[in-house]
Amino acid sequence: MSSRNDPIEPMQISKLTLAPQAASGKYLAERYGRVICCIGVNPNKQYDVTPQSRAEILREMLSHDGGCNNVTVEVVSGYIWRFARTQNASSFFRGIRTWDADGGDERTLQILNTWGPLILGRIWPMKTMFLEGDPQYRHVSSTLVRQICARRKEAIESEDSNADINKELTRLVPERVASKVAEVYGASS
Repeated sequence: MSSRNDPIEPMQISKLTLAPQAASGKYLAERYGRVICCIGVNPNKQYDVTPQSRAEILREMLSHDGGCNNVTVEVVSGYIWRFARTQNASSFFRGIRTWDADGGDERTLQILNTWGPLILGRIWPMKTMFLEGDPQYRHVSSTLVRQICARRKEAIESEDSNADINKELTRLVPERVASKVAEVYGASS
């Protein structure tokens, strides 16, 4: 997203596995001059994993992924479309697992991002496009990641071998962030 009409992508680690999010960030980075990955904060919601922790993990993933130098990660309160306007963005890209898995929630957000600017801002809304993650990760949710991290934490506490659990986690998230994911998602279990 930039004054050159580049995109904004609200990232929702709570809904997607981390690997497809980094992949969609890289996909957009290759096509646009500037991309801002947003983690939205709903002030009325209690989060198991803080938006700041999710942002740190995503920044770490993107910093090691070649070609993502033009991608930043922001934690945004309030309407994302308002933030996007302050950044001169022209479009939204939303990373989803599949339309069946995430479509209902995404449709609601799309309606808010379409009607919000018209009603509250009296401005024309930005186009919203959806990027589906890699099909191999469609089964992944934050619940699954938390369950794996909880099993890892239990194995460590009981001094059992957790090698298989670590392998299971690194199949879902890059190895370089697996320990941070285990730390923050394991604590929320």
